[in-house]
Amino acid sequence: MDTDLLVALGGVLVIVTAGFFGYSKWQETRSRRTLERTLHTPSHDPLLDTRHDETPETSGEGGEGDRVLDPVRHAPARREYAAAPSVSRAPHHHPDGLKEGVDLMVRLESLGGMDAAALREVVLREFRDSPRPVGWYVFDDASNDWQPLTAKTEGQYHLALASLQLADRSGAIGEKDYLRFTGGVERVADQLGAVPGAIEPRVTVLERAAALDRFCAEVDVQIAVNVVPRNAPIPGTKIRAAAEAAGLTLGEDGLYRLLDDHGVPLYALADLDGRPFRQPDIKLHQANGVTLFLEVTKIPSPVVFDRMFTFAEKLASTLDGQLVDDAGNPITPEAGRLIRERIAQIHQRMKAQEIPPGSSIARRVFAG
Repeated sequence: MDTDLLVALGGVLVIVTAGFFGYSKWQETRSRRTLERTLHTPSHDPLLDTRHDETPETSGEGGEGDRVLDPVRHAPARREYAAAPSVSRAPHHHPDGLKEGVDLMVRLESLGGMDAAALREVVLREFRDSPRPVGWYVFDDASNDWQPLTAKTEGQYHLALASLQLADRSGAIGEKDYLRFTGGVERVADQLGAVPGAIEPRVTVLERAAALDRFCAEVDVQIAVNVVPRNAPIPGTKIRAAAEAAGLTLGEDGLYRLLDDHGVPLYALADLDGRPFRQPDIKLHQANGVTLFLEVTKIPSPVVFDRMFTFAEKLASTLDGQLVDDAGNPITPEAGRLIRERIAQIHQRMKAQEIPPGSSIARRVFAG
């Protein structure tokens, strides 16, 4: 009797042990398959985005009043999609020119590939009346990088990405903008047989857009320095000679600008009364003064202000004038140092927000 009991117990122990190891093996296999699916699932991600003036004005003391170039500040149910098979290469998360927190991005994926011409046609049809520019990109397997979708883009692409900027000088996007963008992207996907990636919830996106807009309103400052003659008006020929000697070039809008090595404006010179400078009649131009101005968010360093202020002082000396603000108060070298300190403070805030001053992202955010 005792022997039979021991045999029975031994059999139970063998079954339990086998079941334990079998369960452990199943768990291991399940975990490995889950990990493999995770590692081989591509991360989410690109067509229309080109935006990118200036009205001389002095800097304020922060807050919305500093957005001097634009002082007036004025979802349907989500569909379920099956996951698309992954592509063979792991793309960059998004194009280099875009930034999470600044741009809302949605990626489309198609195992069979999307024809560039068909994608372009559908996008133009769906977003023709979009109130805000929408950027589109395709992932090029040959270069392993994102490329803008343009009129010259050809071929088949497994991945595309659409982007919507959350805020600019016209303000933050609203619910209608969000629904117009996300709905349009889904319709593009439907027509091309592609699968859209996950879209961030409306409330989250709109809160982020409002926060970005508030931050931009606080740092969007323009610095202006006026040079006014003590006696007679300034001849246009003298202004042209001084501007060209300092490396400024005359634009079609009648402003002289100093450009960096990439052709990006650093600061500008305008007629104090707003009249454009024109080459044909520059000899007849008589100015009651000139204004030198820059946008703090669009310059890479306070050194640009140093150059502008030095040029303004030299111009005042050459033209027998003086430096004044818009109220006619003299701008002293000490005032110049205080302005420089404020520029440095704004730049520090921008870097902390991961919007580098003078960067392409900053120029996009502070356009309009």
